[in-house]
Amino acid sequence: MPVYTYTAKNLKGEEMSGEYETATVDSLEQMLNQKGYFIVKVEKKGDAFSLSQLLGKVKIKDIAIFCRQFSVIINSGITITEAVSIIRDQTENKKFKKILDQVHEEIQKGKVLSEALSIFPDVFPDFLVSMVKVGEASGSLDLIFSRLADYYEKDNKIKRKVKSAMTYPAILATLTVGVVALLMIKVLPMFADILSSMGGELPTVTKVLMGMSDFLVKNLLIISLVLVFLMTAISYYLKTDSGLYLMDSLKLKIPFLRSTVRKIITSRFARSMGILLKSGIPVVTAIDIMSNLVGNRVVERKFLECRDDIKKGRTLSESVSSIGVFSPILTHMVKIGEKTGELDQMLTRTASFFDDEVEESLERLTTLMEPFMLIVLATVVGIIIASVMLPMTSIMSTLG
Repeated sequence: MPVYTYTAKNLKGEEMSGEYETATVDSLEQMLNQKGYFIVKVEKKGDAFSLSQLLGKVKIKDIAIFCRQFSVIINSGITITEAVSIIRDQTENKKFKKILDQVHEEIQKGKVLSEALSIFPDVFPDFLVSMVKVGEASGSLDLIFSRLADYYEKDNKIKRKVKSAMTYPAILATLTVGVVALLMIKVLPMFADILSSMGGELPTVTKVLMGMSDFLVKNLLIISLVLVFLMTAISYYLKTDSGLYLMDSLKLKIPFLRSTVRKIITSRFARSMGILLKSGIPVVTAIDIMSNLVGNRVVERKFLECRDDIKKGRTLSESVSSIGVFSPILTHMVKIGEKTGELDQMLTRTASFFDDEVEESLERLTTLMEPFMLIVLATVVGIIIASVMLPMTSIMSTLG
């Protein structure tokens, strides 16, 4: 019989993983359900790729559209099976279409929607699956999917703004490297021969740049190979858990980035936590689900500590304050929400406030980075040009 590796969670958010020898995934799921766990991820041992891995990731925009369409269709009285079929047929993303086709087949076999979606954890995250479970239990799937659509639409909007804010600096940085490489490898060697033939004493900065240029030209192949190796190694490392943790830690510490990053984390926390609490999910379970949504592994670990503190009797406002990332505004709003019994509404309002703060912060960051990058580019190019023109001017005046 085949052996399956699995990861499962219970309603308290406790995780269990291991291997199980069984004929089908259904029997594995039945065994876990008897223990109070539900499957988060399952893969047949020995398979190189699962279907979702083979197809790659689906964009947040596709998930947002899926949730919005599902809400509207279900609200019209159409069955879940027909709803999945309708959305699958009109989806333009070929990868998503194939996944929805598999989801449709699983529902026809007797699985409920949340079980079918949980087969593809790389596409449908725990947050979405957990919310769908709540909707199935309460009979309010249309409302749940409407809230999910709002969440993913706003999250997609923030990600697009972050990407847009980083595009121009990235282009300028690439341009700077390209211009400097061209000047050092092609232009400077030409002037080096001219200056040498004309004689005269060269300034120190010119000698240094000429030496660097000569070194680059003679060792261009080796330097290129070393750079490719370093970039590949760094890229690989940044995909590991330790690399991702390091990058997330730096994002919270770099002066011109940390304010924007913390506002983005605050916005995501308030929005996702508000939706989970509004749907009737307990605070401890909500924090466990939500910790993976903030997009920062450092904060994620602190949230797990926060969850343990709440289990010991601390309030959410006290635990959130101890994380050390959120502004006093959020802590104050959470405290008011706990006192008035309107914590979900307070968090939703706070999310809207920080959404605006994120937009302003990103615009300000872009405005500051553009002139900074231009100054760097102009300074580097200026030094190189000056190192050539100064000795030429000096030699020409001497000859004159």
